Order: sequence, then structure tokens, then C-alpha cells
Amino acid sequence: MSTLTIRSAQPSDLLAIEAIEKRCFHSSRRSSRRALAHSLRSPSQSVWVAVVDGETAGAMTLHHRARSIRIYSLGVLPPFRGSGAGRRLVKMAIALARTLGMPAVVLEADRRNKVLVGWYARFGFELDTVLKDYYSPGRHAVRMRLALRPALKGGQGCGCS
Repeated sequence: MSTLTIRSAQPSDLLAIEAIEKRCFHSSRRSSRRALAHSLRSPSQSVWVAVVDGETAGAMTLHHRARSIRIYSLGVLPPFRGSGAGRRLVKMAIALARTLGMPAVVLEADRRNKVLVGWYARFGFELDTVLKDYYSPGRHAVRMRLALRPALKGGQGCGCS
């Protein structure tokens, strides 16, 4: 049985995260090593890794905004797709947003990638806006949003059903 853990990325994870970016994203969409290093140090971003049996299987970069968490990047290496790594990373982002009292989690996805858009929809993300020419001329994105219920005050339930 495989063990899957999600943890906060450390500077020592930079090369593994860069390898995930290179394997999972087209060159026009991936973050550079310099941008990844900045994300690891930034007080307004957090980077998370999924580790399967001791091997870095996936990575996610979050941007912390005033009223939302933005999933900026999420990639899982092909051999680990279907392992639950991506699902656990998204659930972690949602849990973090709730913990921080954020009202939403947002992201952008390639409008043509119906499988990916549908995958995010299964978490409750809804189409918010079409972003024309987001990736390049003629390559539109969709902004997706997951509205989170505010946590109840005074210990009156956890808001999870």
C-alpha cells in the first residue's frame, strides 16, 4: 500500500518542483526556477508537495489574496496520476482557505481541457468568467470559483456536511 502525504515545500524541494513543472506544463505555461524559488520565499504564496512513498509526485503553488486563495499551479507527474495526489492537494488548498477564513478558492484552467474543468467541478468549483486569449491568441481560459461557507462562530458546528 502506498503512503501519500501532503506537506509544505522547502527550498530543498526546488529541483523536484521544477521537474514537475517541466513534465506537466507546456514551456509557455510553466514557472521558471527563479519564479519557483520566489514562490518558496514569498509571504503571499505557499508551495505544497505531494509525496508518494518518499517520492515527490506533485506540487501546488497557492497565491494568498485578501479575499481568496488562488490555485496558481498544480501538477502531478504522469506515473502518479490516479494516486489521489492531485485530489489531496486541492482538498488541502480548500482546507487552508477555510482555516484562513477566506470566502473562496479560485483558479484558471484551459477552456479546451474539458477533463480538467470537469475534474475541478467535482470539487464544487463553478465557471465564473471566460478569459479570452489568456494563454495565447485563441487559447482561452476559464476562471473557476469555489465559494466557501463562513465558519460558524462559537463552536456551533464545523460547517462540513
